[in-house]
Amino acid sequence: TLDTKNGVYDIFTSYVIKNIQGREIGRIIQALDVTSLVESQRRDLFRLIVITLTLLVVATVILYFSFNTILGRIGELNDRLRGKNEELRRAGEQLEVLVEKRTAELEETNRHLKEEVRRRQEANRALHCSVHEWQSTFDAISDPVTILDKDLVIVVANKAAHELLSPDGGEVVGRNCYTLFAAGSKPCQNCPASAASYDGVFHEQKIEHNYLGKTFIVSCSPIVDGKEILGFVHTARDITKEKNLKKQLVQAQKMEAIATLAGGIAHDFNNILGAILGNADLLLYRIPPSRQDNDSAPAGDPGITLQDVRVNLKAIKKAGNRAKELVSQILTFSRQTQTQRRNVLVTPVIKEAIKLLRASLPANIEINFSMDKNIDHIYADLTRVHQVFMNLCTNAAQSMKEKGGRLDVSLRSIEAGPEELKRYPELQPGRYVALAVRDTGHGMSKEVIDRIFDPFFTTRGVGEGTGMGLAVIHGIVSAHEGIIDVQSEKGRGSVFTVFFPAVKEADVEVQDAVLGLPRGNEKILFVDDEEDIVKMSTRMLEYLGYQVYVARSGDQALAMIKAEAADIDLVITDYSMPGITGLQLAEKIIKIRNKLPVILCSGFSEAVIVGEASKAINCRFLSKPLDMNVLARTIREILSGRDQECES
Repeated sequence: TLDTKNGVYDIFTSYVIKNIQGREIGRIIQALDVTSLVESQRRDLFRLIVITLTLLVVATVILYFSFNTILGRIGELNDRLRGKNEELRRAGEQLEVLVEKRTAELEETNRHLKEEVRRRQEANRALHCSVHEWQSTFDAISDPVTILDKDLVIVVANKAAHELLSPDGGEVVGRNCYTLFAAGSKPCQNCPASAASYDGVFHEQKIEHNYLGKTFIVSCSPIVDGKEILGFVHTARDITKEKNLKKQLVQAQKMEAIATLAGGIAHDFNNILGAILGNADLLLYRIPPSRQDNDSAPAGDPGITLQDVRVNLKAIKKAGNRAKELVSQILTFSRQTQTQRRNVLVTPVIKEAIKLLRASLPANIEINFSMDKNIDHIYADLTRVHQVFMNLCTNAAQSMKEKGGRLDVSLRSIEAGPEELKRYPELQPGRYVALAVRDTGHGMSKEVIDRIFDPFFTTRGVGEGTGMGLAVIHGIVSAHEGIIDVQSEKGRGSVFTVFFPAVKEADVEVQDAVLGLPRGNEKILFVDDEEDIVKMSTRMLEYLGYQVYVARSGDQALAMIKAEAADIDLVITDYSMPGITGLQLAEKIIKIRNKLPVILCSGFSEAVIVGEASKAINCRFLSKPLDMNVLARTIREILSGRDQECES
């Protein structure tokens, strides 16, 4: 751009002029006159400056007034801020006070929390000690104790239970009690837990667990929450030793009774022998030595007929059976045996015992007997029931021996309902056979009743008894899952009531058929060392149609069996023989012919042991003297059974 006095030019082209020598001699400049444009721009710039200054002044005024307004507001805000700061300060002071208060409260809460933690720790330690003490006490109980759930699954078991139920250290908890006690798949019969689950009260029951080889008093208490049964506390007290001691006590009492009855037994035997010898004498005197010799008959005697012989022989047999029964009762009464229980009807035993009582008690004691029309069966040993009844009646008669009186015996079948359960608290719901013995004797005081079943307790004088009778009775009744109740007042007599649990069905008993004796034609080896027994038994067997071989010792019998092993069908042997006993002979026979049947015969009390042993060696047992009917039927039963096995 070129600014001159004449104007302003905008040069946009410049050309250099040179001479021939190449020196610059001038320039040609091409320019555009922009003077008017520049002046216009200058005028515009001036106007812009003026406008700007004007605006600046206006802006300054506006800013001045605005600043004053803002400063006023800032002052107001500052005042408000100072107020807020004051409020904040006061709030801070209040906060500090509140924080201090809250801190104090937190410290107090923390202290309480620490105290609570300490108490809980002490409670936990006490609980641990209590649990340990409870477990120690639980394990210190000598009886096996378990806690069961409502399904009879063991939840907790003490040390004794572990040792009894799992001596090898196996698991007890989580298994059913009846699996461990009885190896069963369902609750045991008469299980008290089942009864407790029914009525929600304590129950106790004596149970023989053959799987463990022990007898227990099992008690069960329900664990109840409101009306719901959650489980049971199950205790099993081992009474096996106590049971054995009671057996010894029973045996001692039997011996005492045998000593007392010795005179009566001798009297009975003399009567029996009198009947046998008298009838034998009649036969001997009335039967002539030979059929042709009739001169020996007394004058006026028409002679003996077959009917007369039959009458005398029946009398002899009847007397012999009485003697046999008496010996059997003595042996049964005196021997030490386990109770042989079965489903029986007790009525015949009681009736027979009353007959004996009528014959043996003094005439000044009246005996009355009453019974229901239908009496239930019981699961019992009739020998033991007979012993209980006779002992109760003997005691009753003893209390009336001076003045006489009345002995009332009743036999009833009852259903133990609410009234009976209230009157007899020891009864459990169910049916019972109740045997009551009532006397009009001198009675007993409450103090005597409380001790009446204690061993060796007696109110009798010296030499009148040892005081074991009622203790033995109590043991027998308990062994039959029954109870015995006593009601008595001084001077007003006594009532002893025995309750035996009733059973629904009776054992099937084989009745003697009113038919002829069963016969056969097999070969039988009879072994006995008594000549008279051999002759009589041989005649019996031959009369029944059998071929009889005789041996008078065990050795001779073995030799004959080895020689005639394939021919002999049955061996009948005496148990008590010199040398080889009948039981030893049977064992040797089985080794030679394992299916050859053997009948063992004995007149001694050891026969029970023989009978138990015979179960393992294919033997049967018959008691002496042999009854021809029983012998014939036993032989036929054995041989017919063997024939059926051979056919099958």
